[in-house]
Amino acid sequence: MDNLFQFEFGGATVEWYYKKFAPLSDSAIFAKWGGTSLNVSILRGEGEPSMDFFPLQVEYLERMYAIGKISSSPYVKREGHPSDAAILKGRIIDRAIRPRFPEGLVDTVQIYVNVFSFDKNYDPLILSFNTIVAGLMASSIKFNGPLSALRISLNEANNLIVNNHAIPLWDANGVNETEKENMNMVISVDRTGVVMFDAGMNEIVEDKVKEGMRFAIEQSEPIFKAQEEFAKKFGIEKKEGVVVTVPEDLITKIKSNYGEEIEKTLSNPNKEERLEQMDSLQDSIKETILEEKKDSFETEADKKTMEGLISRAIAKVFKKYVRKFVIEENKRLDGRDFDEVRPLNIEVGAIPRVHGSGMFMRGETQVLTIATLDSLQKQLQIEEMTGDEERSYIHEYYSPPYAFGQPGRIRYYPGRREVGHGALAEKALLPVLPSKEEFPYTIRLVSEVLSSAGSTSMASTCASTLALMDAGVPIKKPVAGISVGVIMDNNDTSKFKLLTDIQELEDFYGEMDFKVAGTKDGITAIQMDQKRGVLPVEVFDQALDAAKAAREFILSKMLDVIPQVRSELSKYAPGVKTIKIDPDDIGRLIGPGGKVIKEIMKESNSEIYIEDDGHVTVSAVDQSNLEKSIAMIKEALGGDDRNHSRRPRKEYKIGEVYEVEVVDLKPFGAIVKILDGTDSTGLIHISEIADTYIKDINTVLKIGQEVRAKIIEVDDNGRIRLSIKQV
Repeated sequence: MDNLFQFEFGGATVEWYYKKFAPLSDSAIFAKWGGTSLNVSILRGEGEPSMDFFPLQVEYLERMYAIGKISSSPYVKREGHPSDAAILKGRIIDRAIRPRFPEGLVDTVQIYVNVFSFDKNYDPLILSFNTIVAGLMASSIKFNGPLSALRISLNEANNLIVNNHAIPLWDANGVNETEKENMNMVISVDRTGVVMFDAGMNEIVEDKVKEGMRFAIEQSEPIFKAQEEFAKKFGIEKKEGVVVTVPEDLITKIKSNYGEEIEKTLSNPNKEERLEQMDSLQDSIKETILEEKKDSFETEADKKTMEGLISRAIAKVFKKYVRKFVIEENKRLDGRDFDEVRPLNIEVGAIPRVHGSGMFMRGETQVLTIATLDSLQKQLQIEEMTGDEERSYIHEYYSPPYAFGQPGRIRYYPGRREVGHGALAEKALLPVLPSKEEFPYTIRLVSEVLSSAGSTSMASTCASTLALMDAGVPIKKPVAGISVGVIMDNNDTSKFKLLTDIQELEDFYGEMDFKVAGTKDGITAIQMDQKRGVLPVEVFDQALDAAKAAREFILSKMLDVIPQVRSELSKYAPGVKTIKIDPDDIGRLIGPGGKVIKEIMKESNSEIYIEDDGHVTVSAVDQSNLEKSIAMIKEALGGDDRNHSRRPRKEYKIGEVYEVEVVDLKPFGAIVKILDGTDSTGLIHISEIADTYIKDINTVLKIGQEVRAKIIEVDDNGRIRLSIKQV
């Protein structure tokens, strides 16, 4: 086909079809890789010269049809607000490509990714990223390609590999995937350096990450060549678009008239005063210049355009002075050493009645995290394109207007930034959390940003560690995080200064925000974005070492306040105990229509969570209710559960057909009791009920209903799977 381009990557053929779909787009590619397929549509619209930002929008769209599934909700089948996972993928793409467009471009650029089919062996994030770059290079929009995105992991021999698999944080059994994947590093690179990081790791040492960066560049060459050849074959003429160029005389004017005042304002260490002075100074500069040029404005649009130019010019002058401070004068804005962390204020247990709390303050950045513990009944159930998930650990991050010291609009549903920061802190803590067997609780952490002045995500990581320790959660090791920035010579990338613990001005006017979290023994999470387009790997070699030193310092200060995890849980936290029963007894414990288990929970004021392997987790706020619930479970099963679990079990054979009774219904299938006098139980997966697709299991089966079913599997643990449709 004339519109087809193919290349080999990751052990399979990548197929790019130019404008097979969405032909009215500026550029569009239908991409296939293994069983994953998606469409990238790129659009541009004419910009407004008065704008002082680049209106780029990246939307990553996932539908359940991509896995041949319809939502199990009986009320809503339409996909609504994008899942957190989809938002995070869109952010990864946005952060990498944004600095690769021409400076001053104000054309509206919108990029849509529609995932049509999902194959977990071929990650749609990696496919969509590399396809977007090819699409942009072939579009009418000027874009600095090529660049790639890869997922880098470690094999069993601790060697780096390119991993094509889409790795969720949790698998279908609620097992933390970082326990299986020691390195899950999504990294964007070009031939000269690193563009973007987004990584979860299981205490990986810095040298391995440094090796991973260089490995990613080496492995990306097939992608670079494919993007270049695709653009050569299908690319259309580039159009300049609306590009705002700030006149040099305007920059010179601001610098000469206000330079001394700008320097003084930027070096004020007090954020509240500094912001007030900056606002006042910028207003004054705008007013003065607009007044001088008022006679040249023929329309209101001319005035707005000049306002935008002044804003851009002020930002450029401010950035020049920040660079002058750091590169030429070898000092930081607030007078700190380059590797110095701002003053720390750490507190635990400040909030009464909650199960655990930690406050972490670094300079003027302040975050309070509150930990809540509950039964496994309260796990988060997630249904999305990548499959169903059950999470016993949840981290949320909120950043209200008062955190910035300015009035604003409160958002009751978190924005993309809040979702991203919360996910980063969650990722940082995952490797140190206890398993459900070790600690059978659902853990919810909520990080409230009380003051924002640089790297609140890393502050929330520290505050969350404190809250977990205060709550008595037996984490393996404490985790801390820090952000490292860089100020670089405009023309010579070998001349740069790293800034440990960047404050907000160093972030805004600097080149990089490199967030690294981990334990004393290794890295657990990395996230990086930058404004320059690409940074040499040597910058990250040094930044990783700087982050390690700062992390160790912060950890020592945290341990001064709380040296170890509390030995006991809060008296307000529910007590939890897990017992093991014979899996065949699950049906008897549940009872017809859930009658038995509901009665136990009601009489003992407890919550009971039963897993397929026979683990029963009981929780109750009152210890006496906890013991009462366990006693009632044993009584329901005929006395001592240990003796009962040793009773002879019937040996079932594949192909045997039995009458069974439905005792419980789940979104994924039905738990049934085999009516052969043994009370054995088994699972009929929803796909084994009928030949046709079933939207909602409750429409075809009812609790207490008796049906005939064939045994199709008996695993090593004696768990039985049955089928109705095969009878």
